[in-house]
Amino acid sequence: MRQQVWHIDVTHFSARISIRLTLLQLAIAATVLWFVFGNPLSAVADLFYSTAPAPWEEIDLIYYPDKLDPSINKITSDLGSLAECRTWARHQADQQDDPRMGRGRYECRTVSARLFGSQHNYRLSLQ
Repeated sequence: MRQQVWHIDVTHFSARISIRLTLLQLAIAATVLWFVFGNPLSAVADLFYSTAPAPWEEIDLIYYPDKLDPSINKITSDLGSLAECRTWARHQADQQDDPRMGRGRYECRTVSARLFGSQHNYRLSLQ
């Protein structure tokens, strides 16, 4: 009776594992770099909430009492929702005796990143 000898090509098997590990390491490194240098929450918000604020985003109101002069504005930060932003805009307009916003205008902006001081990075600007 003849005995069969099984031969496994270990070099081919280890090369496939090595390539898979290298690809996994590259994917992990890319993800880490994205979190360090990018803004993943903003990217996810752009993907799923392209026309509305994402649930985790803060909203700022920028109210312009004179729509012809945008250098004069009043900013209210950290509003909870788009509806709250619009309510604050109407309140600001009422204080300026402009309930129908004939002279003034407003923008509700979603904050994607708060930078140093008064610098902000806005993802969306809505009315």
